[in-house]
Amino acid sequence: MSLVTNLDGVRRVYGLCFVRLPWAYFTRLPLDQQWGDGWERAPYAQHAGPPYDDAAQQILTVAFDGPLLTPDAGYAGRALSVNEINRGAAPWLRTQDFIANAPVRIAAGVSLERFVELVELAGGQVFAPPGWGALRLEPVDGKLPAKETQEAEVADHPGKLS
Repeated sequence: MSLVTNLDGVRRVYGLCFVRLPWAYFTRLPLDQQWGDGWERAPYAQHAGPPYDDAAQQILTVAFDGPLLTPDAGYAGRALSVNEINRGAAPWLRTQDFIANAPVRIAAGVSLERFVELVELAGGQVFAPPGWGALRLEPVDGKLPAKETQEAEVADHPGKLS
């Protein structure tokens, strides 16, 4: 039995800002305003920490699995920092190019909704953490559009997102 989580309240509010397997971190801030320890240093896998979570519900973290590679798996032949990845130097996650299907690339800033779609397209799954049932979006630096401030109706247990 799998539980399905309703993303209505958060599907477009958060953007991907950091990946450390098996976790994907999403922020409500613009990528150039989100920061973490060592984000300016390369290679990010050795130096970078998770994003700072300075405000209520600033960061949303989900677990995922699937045949996806991170930038430290030899992308473009050079080590990258989190800041470089978030500026578009490489996708946060990608499939191998030799897979029969079209390659999947998951770039920084992608919405949670699109992230779920792309991970599933690559043959993986995304999982919601316990406690999402209590997620209530509060405005960050002003107001969010009314449709994006709706409460998320989610299961009280971890489950597959869709």
